[in-house]
Amino acid sequence: MISLLENAIPLFSIVIISYIFGGLFSLLFRKYGNGKPFFIPSIIGSIFLITLSLNIIIDGGSVHIELNPGTVFSINEFLIDGIAAFFLLLIGIVSLSVSTYSLSYIREYIDNKHVAVFGFFFNTFILSMVFLISSNDVFSFIVFWELMSITSFFLVIYNHESDHNLKAGIIYLIMTNMGTALILASLLLLSSHVGSFSFESFRLSSDSFSTSLKNIVFILAFIGFGTKAGIVPLHIWLPYAHPSAPSNVSALMSAIMIKTAIYGLIRIIYDFSGIGSSAINNSDFVWWGLLFVTIGAISSVVGVLHGVVEKDIKRALAYSSIENIGIIFIGLGLSLVFLSFNLVYLSAFAMLAAMYHLLNHAIFKSLLFMGAGAIIFRTHTANMEKLGGLIKKMPWTALLFLVGVLSISGLPFFNGFVSEYLLMISFISSSQVPNIIITVSIGFASVAFALTLGIVLATFVKIFGISFLSKPRTDIVYKIKEVPRTMLVGMGIVALACIILGLFPTIGMSMISHALNLQLSLNQTLFSFSSILPESGLDNGSSGLSLPVVLLIFVSILVATIGFLYGVGGRTEQKISETWSCGLGNINERMQYTPSSLSHPILHVFRNFYRPSLVIQSIPHYSSNPYFKKSVKIQFSDKNIIEDFMYKPILSNVFKTCERMKKFRTGKVNLYLLNVLITIMLLLTYVRLSP
Repeated sequence: MISLLENAIPLFSIVIISYIFGGLFSLLFRKYGNGKPFFIPSIIGSIFLITLSLNIIIDGGSVHIELNPGTVFSINEFLIDGIAAFFLLLIGIVSLSVSTYSLSYIREYIDNKHVAVFGFFFNTFILSMVFLISSNDVFSFIVFWELMSITSFFLVIYNHESDHNLKAGIIYLIMTNMGTALILASLLLLSSHVGSFSFESFRLSSDSFSTSLKNIVFILAFIGFGTKAGIVPLHIWLPYAHPSAPSNVSALMSAIMIKTAIYGLIRIIYDFSGIGSSAINNSDFVWWGLLFVTIGAISSVVGVLHGVVEKDIKRALAYSSIENIGIIFIGLGLSLVFLSFNLVYLSAFAMLAAMYHLLNHAIFKSLLFMGAGAIIFRTHTANMEKLGGLIKKMPWTALLFLVGVLSISGLPFFNGFVSEYLLMISFISSSQVPNIIITVSIGFASVAFALTLGIVLATFVKIFGISFLSKPRTDIVYKIKEVPRTMLVGMGIVALACIILGLFPTIGMSMISHALNLQLSLNQTLFSFSSILPESGLDNGSSGLSLPVVLLIFVSILVATIGFLYGVGGRTEQKISETWSCGLGNINERMQYTPSSLSHPILHVFRNFYRPSLVIQSIPHYSSNPYFKKSVKIQFSDKNIIEDFMYKPILSNVFKTCERMKKFRTGKVNLYLLNVLITIMLLLTYVRLSP
């Protein structure tokens, strides 16, 4: 029997009631002035959700709640075990931060008569994810998955007056419904085999599932959940949805909604399929891991290559989410590959790396989206071509945004560095795999991983440098001021988490190990994982890379660099001038780098991917004399090869098919009856001839 933790059910009840009250309060008091009360219940619910999750993770138990036992089609089973508690903790932390941020951010829409509707969908969206993670049967899982998708759709099209936002919402709705259909098919295949909709029956019967059934279920789940996660080439909705949605919604969607897809994949692979059990030949499923690694490597590279050339901050962050989901998929794939060759300790370590990066991405990406929202809140634009000099007008926003930039760039002493370091160790440890072809394949993925990390740094140097450090490009910047305190507090919560998880990584690693029962030996130093695989013959006594050693290396490099500069270049006279003026003092905004020019070298190097085009249009000063130019307009553009070569041909064929089908819509009732008669006869013939 599953144990019941003391006070867990009351805590869970308070969480649910808080979000329900927040949604209902928004509708009942829709005419309330500033809209702030709509987010207070979600703050309370988030605090209790964090308490509940930590209680379950630390205790090591689980909570099982059953409603209306014996019914088939009812929302009747909830289970919060370590895995669910970990994902609920992410929801709690991010929703606490975003809800606090939204107390003032809602002023952006205060003149909108639909603010109360926004509050309703905001609370319902978080509630649906809480129920989804806690679901323990097929029916409730699909119901809350669809509720999460529908509420997020309405949040994406909140500013529905814009045709662009409506288009983004439709693309998102189509893709998410396609994914839902495949997820439902995978779960129904399992339920038809065991004769029950309960997830518990899937766990008990996992050893009886055939290899072919597991492969089919895996493919359906991989595509279905992968669509929601945003893997390439199913990522098409992400760059449209995030720029269209309000920034606090983008933070929720990127930080936790797409992670629910990772949760579903973990349940299908490790929980329902029984991978890792001694009764199963795990080597039959090595291709699962290779698929994860391959798609993850492609997604990370494609995402970062698109992000680095973007001018819109939110679109760049959306592509960054694709890149980070790719990194998480790489970690999951390495874990599966190691497990297929019975390298259990290595598999657990790779899973730790993947889950740590999932945790990190939820934190720093929510911070970055809220930072982007703060910029839009004051400047009313996300176009970096119109920004610059924000650090002088919004210093606290700049500082918090910088924490997110340093974290996502993987620099030392911030949380992104820890998970990326762990993934590097996992790549290095792939030499333990006793298959040279697979080892070489993982080596290619490691090259993609390294390329991704390099371009990520260039991407966020551009975003932060252009937006905050460069000279103002428009007069907008001179008229703005810092955002309200609650927005800064909301960003500060996750910024503090970035720093804590970077300086004290054993906190996050211990929590993940307890939640997922990874049974790893975690020492109190920064990284003591050189003895990753005891059974493989690695040296268990070798020391890891400790925090003092990292600090010593960092200080040594800094001292050596300063000494080299002074020794070779000598002392120079200090000259104070404007930001980014290189000491000259006479550079204006038209002479500095633009977002396009800063990323142009990367675009040129990868021109086969971008397929750039250059259009030069000269406007003569006199219509009769082409040699005297009034102005020259240069337009440089690139193509999205996945949209152009995959989605557009598919849509074109669909439209052509629909045009052909119009011929059957004649409006004649007798022809419609004839079609029905023919269909019935064909079905009867099939039934008669079938065995």
